[in-house]
Amino acid sequence: MAQMPESVRRAIKDLMADYSHSLDAMEDPEKVVSIFTPDAVIDFSAVNFPAMNGEEEIRGFFSGLFPAMAGQFHDMANFRPVSWDGEVAVVDTYVIGMGQPKEGELIHVQVKYTWECVETPQGWKCRKFSLVPLMPA
Repeated sequence: MAQMPESVRRAIKDLMADYSHSLDAMEDPEKVVSIFTPDAVIDFSAVNFPAMNGEEEIRGFFSGLFPAMAGQFHDMANFRPVSWDGEVAVVDTYVIGMGQPKEGELIHVQVKYTWECVETPQGWKCRKFSLVPLMPA
């Protein structure tokens, strides 16, 4: 693996932080959508949430999620570059996430996010996002 430039590493780490803050604010799904490329793929199926293809499905998921939640909290740690080919950056980070639906029981996950990111005219964006559980819920 070629070493990921510090500027790329920092930009993607900031992008992930923007995602977490936008997710936990639960105010504007467009802020979440803007983190991804228009053709992005998100796969949350490992924790019994949907897989999404493209910005319309991503927008639909978060537009439905935010009004259903009383609160959310996501804490990221152990950010690690996985690969860098000069154009595509792949990174992992561990996440502890909690969400309290307005109806239902607390959701609590310990997962590893994997993001595949590319630079666009609008800055760095995620084009593929998957996660895997690290511990049972």
